Amino acid sequence: MTHTNQKIQNFQPKCIKPNTDAVGRDIAVSATGFILPCCWLDRPDSEIDEKAATLFNDKLHIDNNDTIKDIVSSKPWQKFMRELIDKPEKSSPICLEMCTVSINRYRTKERRT
Repeated sequence: MTHTNQKIQNFQPKCIKPNTDAVGRDIAVSATGFILPCCWLDRPDSEIDEKAATLFNDKLHIDNNDTIKDIVSSKPWQKFMRELIDKPEKSSPICLEMCTVSINRYRTKERRT
């Protein structure tokens, strides 16, 4: 899938605070025991999204880690988050769909706080 420049320009990951590497929204815990950057990644089509699928690795399951920090500090998690910042055109199609401001079909208006 090729992403347009306009889509990339309107991409604003909600899990990252603007202009920083800091986490924005709270992380999500899937019903199957995985820590995710947001609840939108916990969907059946995550299985066909190879970027999101890396976060469902058994080594990242909460039962196989001592702390959440161990999970979010892991290489797969760090790579996933780094791509959101540095290479949005290569990030998860789910993220691009849900966090591209002008075309998100699931939200009619972004809340401003």
